[in-house]
Amino acid sequence: MSTIDLHMHSTASDGTTPPGELGALAAEAGLSAIALTDHDTTVGCDACAAGCEQAGVRFVPGIEMSCERGKPAGAMHILGYFVGGDSELLRDVMTDQQKARDERAPLIVEKLNALRFDITMEHVLDAAGGGMIGRPHIAALLVERGYARSIKDAFDRFLGKDGEAYVRKDYLPTARAIEAIHDAGGLAVLAHPVQLRCEDDEELTDTVRRLVDQGLDGLEAYHCDHDGALVDFYTTLAGRYDLLTTGGSDFHGSRKPIAMGSQRVPADLLDRLLEARAARR
Repeated sequence: MSTIDLHMHSTASDGTTPPGELGALAAEAGLSAIALTDHDTTVGCDACAAGCEQAGVRFVPGIEMSCERGKPAGAMHILGYFVGGDSELLRDVMTDQQKARDERAPLIVEKLNALRFDITMEHVLDAAGGGMIGRPHIAALLVERGYARSIKDAFDRFLGKDGEAYVRKDYLPTARAIEAIHDAGGLAVLAHPVQLRCEDDEELTDTVRRLVDQGLDGLEAYHCDHDGALVDFYTTLAGRYDLLTTGGSDFHGSRKPIAMGSQRVPADLLDRLLEARAARR
């Protein structure tokens, strides 16, 4: 059975693989199609598209937008598929998100310095390699310099919501993210719903219902954090609200122990996305 992977990251955000190399890796993994969904940026899509064309792999330009969850506080991620580069609204949103990240990183570094950690903004910029700065880059530095045992440990003790160096980020309203994705000709999908850590199914259902009212198009059913029971539950929930289903590995290269294509996402899900996109046009 042909499989696809519609959730992955490159060095344009917090992955470790250059976008132009993802196509060849996808072909080696036996994938027929991939989507690049870097955090709050589409800057790597052209290079990824070229690499996919050379490797004979279908390519979907995408994005993963960090949004405000509301109550309880925290982040919610919205995936955008088939986003074009001619949307002024999407460009404005990406610029605002980049600014928020750029302003947050020095504040985190200040808190780490107060803990007597030898980490500077120059170190963080080097770790990002010219891509969008994210907390995973700082986490990697903490591991590299022996201040944390792992990326997870770095987030648990220092960078996460309860960490000593945590700095709150003003996230994008979900309605604006969905609007920007639609303005760019794309489809908006709720990413890895398990990570919302809802108290129960009712809370998650209420969240999905609110997003549907804002124009949500789909739900990510397949993900590295979803077991078979969750895949079935999210697929059923998507059907209840006439939502599309998507899925992917959330590949980050060597930064996370997740292999590209590990989720065995059926290829026909992409066909349904294409049909929905054509119908919207």
